[in-house]
Amino acid sequence: MNMEGISNESPEAKNGSFEDQFAKKERIKVTGGVAEVIDIKAENPELNMPVFFAPAWGCTTEVYKPALKTLSETNRRTLSLDHPRTGGDMSKTPEEFVKKYPKEELRKAMNILDIMDEKGIPHADIIAHSEGAINIAIAATLHPEKFKNIVFFAPAGLIGKNTFGRLLKGFAGQGARAPSLKAGETTPEIPVTDTEKQVAGKAITEAIKYFAKNPLRGFREGKEIADSDIYEMLKYLHKEKGIGITIMSGVDDPVFPMEKMQKMVKSEIIDGFLSLRGGHGEIGNHPELYMKAAEDMLRKMDQKKTQTNK
Repeated sequence: MNMEGISNESPEAKNGSFEDQFAKKERIKVTGGVAEVIDIKAENPELNMPVFFAPAWGCTTEVYKPALKTLSETNRRTLSLDHPRTGGDMSKTPEEFVKKYPKEELRKAMNILDIMDEKGIPHADIIAHSEGAINIAIAATLHPEKFKNIVFFAPAGLIGKNTFGRLLKGFAGQGARAPSLKAGETTPEIPVTDTEKQVAGKAITEAIKYFAKNPLRGFREGKEIADSDIYEMLKYLHKEKGIGITIMSGVDDPVFPMEKMQKMVKSEIIDGFLSLRGGHGEIGNHPELYMKAAEDMLRKMDQKKTQTNK
């Protein structure tokens, strides 16, 4: 028998385990410098639609490693990046973009678009955490054809008037564990897990490195986060471009309080709004609950579109 072209490798050996693929971060030149990119490929993806995860301010793929592993286990190709802290060239960015959008958030939006182009990804589903909501909103506004459905977890830019001082105070409030994670009359406790402990420690060390590499850029990013308002962009994306949008928000989020978000967000810009137990970072702390729920919302929005188009 001619065995040429027949591989004896196991399916996992073809692309490698999650750990193998995560360790092989690619360095890709983007508008903001050189980004480190993870690209976890499923052997037999259930859906032919990658999921791109956009990180929060000061967070890296190391912080989100358990969450990205959980996302990849939904049998979806999973991508994310560490935004460059130095270098970059905005000279090729169209002048009208530079005038219209905040510089650092535009830089991050262009980074994401550059990676999608480099990877040959024509369109993707998105999960964006915190600051990631701003740069994803900009990226999708610039190229809506590249984005199908978006889940915004604890998104920036949707609470109305904000200040840099209040933003910092909100981040400082993350030190206390969210009260809603405790047992209630009808809800069991969401206990502290090894993952939660690991992520908390990693978030501190990675944030220190993130800001130490470029304090000025970090400061400018923070100011832009505080000043951003993405409502009109989401309205355009949802109503005019048909992009699915769901918001997930923790009832104890000190950074972008849910009650302020609920007052601002109207049904015209979203498919759904999920009020969740916990605070600002639960998608990283408890990915088995929150990342799985986010990916499930992507599927539900896709199913809704399919039924509507029948």
